[in-house]
Amino acid sequence: MKTLFPPTTARSSYLPLKAIAPGLVLIVVMNVMAVTGIWPSGPLWSMVPTIMLFAIPWVTLIVLRQSPTVFAYRRDRAGLNFAWGVLAGAIWRGLSMYFNYRIIYAGSVPTDGINLLFFGLLWVPFVEETFFRGYIGKTLNANLGPVMGIILQAVLFTFQPVHWQQGWLPLISIFGFGVIAGWLVERWDSIWAGWGAHGFANVLPGILRLFV
Repeated sequence: MKTLFPPTTARSSYLPLKAIAPGLVLIVVMNVMAVTGIWPSGPLWSMVPTIMLFAIPWVTLIVLRQSPTVFAYRRDRAGLNFAWGVLAGAIWRGLSMYFNYRIIYAGSVPTDGINLLFFGLLWVPFVEETFFRGYIGKTLNANLGPVMGIILQAVLFTFQPVHWQQGWLPLISIFGFGVIAGWLVERWDSIWAGWGAHGFANVLPGILRLFV
């Protein structure tokens, strides 16, 4: 009988620790600047983290001549993994809304129609899941063990400038999401699980507003 959570047939490779050093330094510096209150404000500076988080993994990939599979971009069972992510994202977002946590989308994601779908469902998950769960997460999991790796990437994800602005209570929930997304990607060795959770969690409030 098939199991509910079938194991991945062959796990994808990951980057060496030294290859993710630039990204680790970058996110730690940005997080420290956010926590200490010296991260600049303004529309331009709100775009800087996204641009950097987008660029570093793919520049590293090109320089090292690696395949996107090192970020867990796999085609096998992609749809099923995405669906499990959607379910997890719906549960997390539902609980966060139930407890009235003021959680915004990464950056200043619009809440109208096409913009919401593009930024919330595609762009933000693409940037953040690739960086935190693929580029950093897989290497940390391989070198520190899954538990420590998942927790560390979740901490780095939580304290980035766009999240720190929201205050302590939402940060607890965001950290929880970072752990969930990290576990999903580690469990199925597929970035699509994290992408499904992240994307659906972003767009669910907008969907619900259509019926309220």
